[in-house]
Amino acid sequence: MNQEIQQFRATLPINEFKQEILKQTLENTFIIITGDTGSGKSTQLPQYLLDDENFRLSICQQRKQFLEEQVEEKDQPKVQGFLSKKLKPFVPEDRKNSTDLKIVVTQPRRMAAISMAKRVAFERNQNLGVEVGYSIRFDNSTTNTTQLRYVTDGILVRECLQDKDLTGYDVVILDEAHERSLYTDVLFALVKAAAKRRNGSLKVIITSATLNINIFKTYFEGCPYVKVHGKSFPVEVKYAEHNITQQKRNHDAVNAAIRMHLHEGPGDILVFLPGSEDCEVCRKFCYEKLAEVLNSGVEVPSVLLYTLYGSQTSEDQSQVFQRADEHTRKIIFCTNIAETSLTIDNIGFVVDTGYVKQKVYNSRTGMDSLIIQPISKTQAIQRTGRAGRTQSGKCYRLFSKQFYESLQEHTTAEIMRVNLASVMLLLKSMGIDDVVKFQFMEQPTQEAILQSLRQLYLIQAIDEDGYITPMGYEMSRYPLEPSYAKALITSKMMECSSEMSAIVAILSTENIWQRITRVDVDGYQKLQEIQSQHADPAGDHLSLLKIFSEWRQATFNEQFAKDNLLNLRSLRQADNIRQQLQQLVEGTSKKKCSLFYDQDYLYKLFRKQKDSKKWNINETIKLALCSGFYFNTARKMHNGEDTYLMIYPEGTVVDTDPQSVYTVIQQYPETVIFTELGGTSQVRGVMKLISEINIEWVKPYFSNMMKVDLFKLARIQFQQRGRDAVQERRQKKIQEQEKQKDLEQKQKLEKHQLYKARFEQRKKVKM
Repeated sequence: MNQEIQQFRATLPINEFKQEILKQTLENTFIIITGDTGSGKSTQLPQYLLDDENFRLSICQQRKQFLEEQVEEKDQPKVQGFLSKKLKPFVPEDRKNSTDLKIVVTQPRRMAAISMAKRVAFERNQNLGVEVGYSIRFDNSTTNTTQLRYVTDGILVRECLQDKDLTGYDVVILDEAHERSLYTDVLFALVKAAAKRRNGSLKVIITSATLNINIFKTYFEGCPYVKVHGKSFPVEVKYAEHNITQQKRNHDAVNAAIRMHLHEGPGDILVFLPGSEDCEVCRKFCYEKLAEVLNSGVEVPSVLLYTLYGSQTSEDQSQVFQRADEHTRKIIFCTNIAETSLTIDNIGFVVDTGYVKQKVYNSRTGMDSLIIQPISKTQAIQRTGRAGRTQSGKCYRLFSKQFYESLQEHTTAEIMRVNLASVMLLLKSMGIDDVVKFQFMEQPTQEAILQSLRQLYLIQAIDEDGYITPMGYEMSRYPLEPSYAKALITSKMMECSSEMSAIVAILSTENIWQRITRVDVDGYQKLQEIQSQHADPAGDHLSLLKIFSEWRQATFNEQFAKDNLLNLRSLRQADNIRQQLQQLVEGTSKKKCSLFYDQDYLYKLFRKQKDSKKWNINETIKLALCSGFYFNTARKMHNGEDTYLMIYPEGTVVDTDPQSVYTVIQQYPETVIFTELGGTSQVRGVMKLISEINIEWVKPYFSNMMKVDLFKLARIQFQQRGRDAVQERRQKKIQEQEKQKDLEQKQKLEKHQLYKARFEQRKKVKM
């Protein structure tokens, strides 16, 4: 290993705690480690474990003992397709006598998983994907020889579907635990249960910059706690006299950054803003203000302006981490992504607006709102700490001391504020039927659980007793929201899976259009003109499919993408995802799903159209979309051009997305379905990704939507009821369906024979 890298690693704060961490990890099943951002937790900790011979031999011996004693459980559902091909876990037979240590580190953010893996591979002088690699959704850079995997938390949750004891790993490190992302909270419970079953052969390490230690220690059975004391420098914190208004937030943030640049010593400036659009607006405004200062005769030192947020391309994000020339300062306008997940060197000053954009789900309306709300005290402390890593720093908070004191202590866990349908389906597919009693660290509200179960029931993923159906098992194979999985399965039955795979792939990547904000008036107008030219009146889904297909027909031409203001990287990523989804669809069992379609109105409609030779591919695509999203139907209000009323919850008013095709072409259909409901307030939603439909397609499903027994789905009123009785009823229902199917086939055959006999008789008469 390069001597310079070794010297750098030795200077990191966590190095002083190396032996203590190894000792505690070896002696305990669970251990909590906290330390400031940049202390080396994410990159050094797994390397300490990987390189320590005593730790490796001890863990391998414990693993061998566990696998020899393990009794194979019967009837465990197997998941095929994407996971088995792209993220195949290590099977016990290969692991029993192996002397290799296998470590997995989870990250809430994809960018962090990739950057950590690249950094550790560099430190170990290895090619990425050999000894060290990463796995994120639809992108896998690991092999069977990989010993250290950095993965997003959702990937490890899905691996638990195949291997609930996680026998493919010896150590699980749950990093950035304080962020309390949705799948990290699920992993707390799944990994805890796996570790207890493994009898000490699986070590679990929870790491974070800051944690609510009491709640974590209680949940992980009073485990030991190691605090890594970093070599941080003092940071002077200044408060504003008064809280700034939302209208002045960006203006004041830019002015504060410029004052620091003109009057403070060396050190880059980090400006925390609520959202990505704020970052772009502030960078443009900062350019303009600096030009004004320069034109007024004031000398302006050399400066580089950057933005940093999650939806940027990797290329744009990487520029932020490159060191600037001497005597040149960087001003970085960023979102909360820079709080803990990423370490940016040479930060000396921080401007904190005190706000963040967070997705908040309203289970009553089914609406996801992107709300600007105050940060927690923990987040404020994290932001301040960025200024004191390499030098004494300053943090200017654009809010008063009183406002800071009023902030809640810790960030609200994501599981308390998002749609839980995908999590509930995963738990059901793992055999966890009583999801209401699942041991979350913090229990979601009963209403949130009930509404997620309702959604799963409406798309036939679970039955009326809350048990997962064969359709539900098929849907759980897809690393997607359940409704998109249902639409893809239906597209296979309706023979339009190629087109649907492309649509879902486009929606699973970054925006395929170049990011041009309204700040760039000319650029934004040109973008709207191009979108109008490629618009399909059938809706947003088919418009996206149209431009994507045109790019593919142009042989993936780079100039075509440039001329049409398309994001080439997103297009390529979407095409890669499309191919993976197509493989998943091909692996879907038609036999298992056919029972659910024999009596389905949409499928009958498709068959009728096909038999009458009036088959229209675009209409069929929309039928498949309806199968997963029919409950997202809305009718146009007569007193509002772009305003609609949702069918359920009845009377809910929603608006049309300004980015929708229908807004661009100024045509608003009578009835639509949408695949996303968002907005910036919880009062009134905005329909996103909209397609025109015929109301008659979805009418037969409305009565079913109103009859759902939520308590029965959650098994709240039927806890004492024997599972055997429920299973018997389910089996009887399946037998009746099969009997009905046989009867219909028999009647069809008899009718065919009758027609044939009549034809033969007429033939004889003519002769």
